[in-house]
Amino acid sequence: MTRVKWLLVGAGDIATRQVGPALVETENSELVAICDLNQERAAGLAERLGVRTVYADYATALAESGADAVYVATPQSTHIDLSLAALKAGKHLLCEKPLGLNGAECLRLLEAARRSDRMTSCSNYRRLSEQYKLTDAMLKRQEIGRLTGGWAVYSTPYYNPGQTPIRKALGCSRIKELGFYLIDIAHNFLGMPSAATAQASILNQAVMNDVEEIATVVLRFPGGEMFTIIFNCSSPGTRHELELFGSEGRIYWPQWPPHGNGPVVKITRAGTERIEAQTTKNWHRPMIEDYVEALLKGREPVCTLESAVKTEVITDAIFRSIESGCVEPVAWGK
Repeated sequence: MTRVKWLLVGAGDIATRQVGPALVETENSELVAICDLNQERAAGLAERLGVRTVYADYATALAESGADAVYVATPQSTHIDLSLAALKAGKHLLCEKPLGLNGAECLRLLEAARRSDRMTSCSNYRRLSEQYKLTDAMLKRQEIGRLTGGWAVYSTPYYNPGQTPIRKALGCSRIKELGFYLIDIAHNFLGMPSAATAQASILNQAVMNDVEEIATVVLRFPGGEMFTIIFNCSSPGTRHELELFGSEGRIYWPQWPPHGNGPVVKITRAGTERIEAQTTKNWHRPMIEDYVEALLKGREPVCTLESAVKTEVITDAIFRSIESGCVEPVAWGK
């Protein structure tokens, strides 16, 4: 294989703004077909991207499109079934986040992926951001000493471009949707947490249905490290910050994708260093470039399916803590 041919499943907001253009613009990548239950919407996106083939039936698209890989960009409640079907059809897979509705169904997909020889991945484009890559290199060089914890804030206005019901049963939790990246970053930098504590409130039930509007999550790690995430999903503005603590200093991100493209700030006893780390404005493109290169060269992509499943298992513990009011263990034995 010298070129990856893609079937894009879903022609909604994220596919239109980010994924579709990235699949078209990436070197050695070709978007050969788009599938959506709304064939008119699929046709509109196909015309915009210069794609000739459109499907309304997924099974037909898998059988006839000639695609090597499937990008699943549908509502999260459909991710697992569509991903399993792609693997069964012998396709490579890149699925949007959050991966599924709960850890149990995501583990089903992981087990199927491990039985397959297909490459699998889940969208976590922030791991390909310049901020993340620079910070990862700093931590490996122990520029702030031993990592001891950190915090993140995700404060954003209400956002629902599809005007779909905001319900947990549909996987629409803000902790799952917005917190996916933050939880993933925490366990990639600090390892798998041993326990989670969380509290959440719904301030406007008419709008948010049964989904938390504000929440605080604390992850505890086996070595005593802790990472805190604060969510506010009805803010008049956006605040998207992260800070990591080390025994010899700290690393601060004042703004990062998709709500900012700011620097990485390193603070140690020697002083403060501000390092520019600009990521391309199509945040998905570096991730898709990495996936295509990984597939063509036979290596693992940066955004692994296992990492996404770990995030879902941690999220399960967070939800259990919200319900119980107690510290809940994170069980990972896979």
